[in-house]
Amino acid sequence: MVKVPLPENQEEVLITNLPTETFDCQQIAELYHMRWGIETAYETLKYRLQIENFTGTKPILLLQDIYSTIYISNLAEDIIRAAEAELDEKEKHRKHKMMINRTVSIGILKNDLIYILLERDARKQDKLFQQIYEDISQNLVPIKPDRHYHRTKGQLAGKYSNTHKRAY
Repeated sequence: MVKVPLPENQEEVLITNLPTETFDCQQIAELYHMRWGIETAYETLKYRLQIENFTGTKPILLLQDIYSTIYISNLAEDIIRAAEAELDEKEKHRKHKMMINRTVSIGILKNDLIYILLERDARKQDKLFQQIYEDISQNLVPIKPDRHYHRTKGQLAGKYSNTHKRAY
């Protein structure tokens, strides 16, 4: 266990199996910070995409569910990154920097991707994909800097809290 000092005289306790002879507290805190994006990706897969909510019991159905969920996750992330890059170029007049709402984007993609996959005409597929892209681009939330709230210890809202809504 490693105690990492936080602002306002607080401490964070990290549990690690890294040897203390090789890494000091600050290095472990930096590694933890670098890993945060991976942790949020797992959170998206587990809670918003519900990767563990299988539609069948046979191994082929389980693999199909896992692969399709990861495909949706990767496709959503690609679309979101492209839309945010375009947004950064266009939206300089806003008070706060904006970002795409990931949960709504995943929901749009999960609902509408099937129509693209079933469509035979390439032009219609492009048109449908462009519509999905535009729908995702319109769901913005502000990034408000330096927002810190007092955290209360313990379980606040349980498994189905507002911050972990399903994406469909």
